[in-house]
Amino acid sequence: MVSLLNRFLLLFLSLNLNLAGWAQSEPQVVSSFTIPNEWVGQVTSRKTAHSALIPSGGELHGYALNATDSRTLARAKLIVGINPELEPWLADWAQANRREKDLLWLYPDPLPSGSHLWTVPAEVKRMITRLKKGLDSAGIETSESAVGQLLKDVDAVEKDVRDTFAPLPPHARQFVTQHPGLESFAEAFGLKVAGSILQCSSAESADPSAKHYANLLKSIRTQKVRVILSDEGQNPAAAQQLAKDAGLKAPTAVSFEYLQKPGTPGDTWASMMRLNARKLADALQQP
Repeated sequence: MVSLLNRFLLLFLSLNLNLAGWAQSEPQVVSSFTIPNEWVGQVTSRKTAHSALIPSGGELHGYALNATDSRTLARAKLIVGINPELEPWLADWAQANRREKDLLWLYPDPLPSGSHLWTVPAEVKRMITRLKKGLDSAGIETSESAVGQLLKDVDAVEKDVRDTFAPLPPHARQFVTQHPGLESFAEAFGLKVAGSILQCSSAESADPSAKHYANLLKSIRTQKVRVILSDEGQNPAAAQQLAKDAGLKAPTAVSFEYLQKPGTPGDTWASMMRLNARKLADALQQP
């Protein structure tokens, strides 16, 4: 009888340990994509589990949640996104599952025309401050010193990016993008987006209309634009054709929308910003 009881107790303890380990491995904080997920990891303690729904190389615009994503979100203590206009699929899930109170928008205000606000250092600092407050309110441990260091890192990135673009003369600071989103970045660093191939950031698979394409081609020639950007990982066919028709060099591929895989250049927000700024500056400096 004692032996049977001991075996029962061992089984009970084993099950509880397994469940405890399983619970600890569950993400407490789930972010929409890699950039806010990195910020979560930097400002929280090491024991805080966190993950991104959209992995490195994934497309934020028009993302569709799958069953695994729904289960991951359901288990999260806090969900982090940038803005409901940018991630409507996340807002819809939270509303349908009555989890709006657990969803933290880092930029809850109406989006400006340049929706990629994580490329604007001043906005990034505000988002990090808001992130810390949201984590604290959710009872998730944060580090004051880590937040302070992260804000200093943002300042350092801003200086480096400004220095990267500083040699460019006024006439060599404009470029065409594959889709809208970098207008705020351009404004922050004294650059100009002369136009976008796709008129809607969520229509990545669509081709530009004939009228829009003709107007854009005319604008490139009139404004003497020399650089066309394509989005790394997306179909560059329209950008390549536009460059050919405009008599320009091949499009420059950039990846401002996500972090690269760990251990590769661009795997942190800071290195992503520096890497892509360098790519853009090099392209703008070429004759």
